[in-house]
Amino acid sequence: MKKVLVTGDRGYIGSTLVPALLKKDISVIGLDTNFFTKVLGNPQTVKYKKITKDIRKIEEKDLYGIDAIIHLSALSNDPMGDINPKLTEDINYKGSIRLARLAKKAGVKRFLFSSSCSIYGIGKQKIVDEKSPVNPLTAYAKSKIKTENTLFTLADSDFCVGLLRNSTVYGYSPKFRDDLVVNNFAVHAVAEKNIKVLSDGTPWRPLIDVRDLSDIFEKFLRIEKNKINGKVINIGFNDNNLQVKDVLEVVQKTIRGCIVEYTGEHGIDTRSYKVSFALFEKLFPEIKQKWPLEKSVKDLIRHLGEAKFSKIDLENKKYTRLAVLQKLMDKHKLDKNLYWKKL
Repeated sequence: MKKVLVTGDRGYIGSTLVPALLKKDISVIGLDTNFFTKVLGNPQTVKYKKITKDIRKIEEKDLYGIDAIIHLSALSNDPMGDINPKLTEDINYKGSIRLARLAKKAGVKRFLFSSSCSIYGIGKQKIVDEKSPVNPLTAYAKSKIKTENTLFTLADSDFCVGLLRNSTVYGYSPKFRDDLVVNNFAVHAVAEKNIKVLSDGTPWRPLIDVRDLSDIFEKFLRIEKNKINGKVINIGFNDNNLQVKDVLEVVQKTIRGCIVEYTGEHGIDTRSYKVSFALFEKLFPEIKQKWPLEKSVKDLIRHLGEAKFSKIDLENKKYTRLAVLQKLMDKHKLDKNLYWKKL
């Protein structure tokens, strides 16, 4: 791949993915609206071309000379989707399809879409695979499956479309998020030594470290297009199908004296699903997990310690996506449709 556009390059996954691509001598252009500027730890020093633009405003000329696109950009807060489902539809679905159509018109050869295993919702089978019925429970998950279905129709011999249904991501990234299940448990353990769990601990989640996922995206850029074109592929490792209580045990083992309180509620999140990654393993037998849960949690807690993460950081919610967006709107920097206001 000569030149790759990464949308959402300054987000949680993107800020880990871009350096990984650059290390492989891949030329990167980033496109991001730049909502999230807080860095956990030292600022990044990697240099590459960045376009600061809303995904809904991208133009065909932005895509000239691009060989492949890794499309990460999305409104990924389910609570925001509940507040205004139309925003999730406009950004995640309409924005993605518009980007893909412009890319195809501009001559881009490969389009990798970051989807989500969350579309399985409450799994109807003991283990779900790519052929299982989907059961999206949130505006975010519904937008992902709708985008998958439309992107599938755009795939042809000149426009390779890879549909990656990612496991729930965890682990350290410079643009840290504390609203993902593993990360959320870690920050509460570090800041309060107390974790309240809005379930009985039994729900299943497929999990993957952000650095493992970044390596996988790079592999998808290089694989023969006929092996992935128009295909949905679950992304993750079978060993990382874990129950919430398993994650908590790892966190408690790492942070001695941390108390876990099970509330018995499910809150807004009632998902529970175990996922088969057999197709992914068949396509990429050489890929092995580098960041299993225990290793990643220890590493994350080390980073939180070095950054002196405290209860104040937890209360300020500067690493919580919904809170950051709400604060930008309250300060009248963003309008109700999440467009930057001209100052």
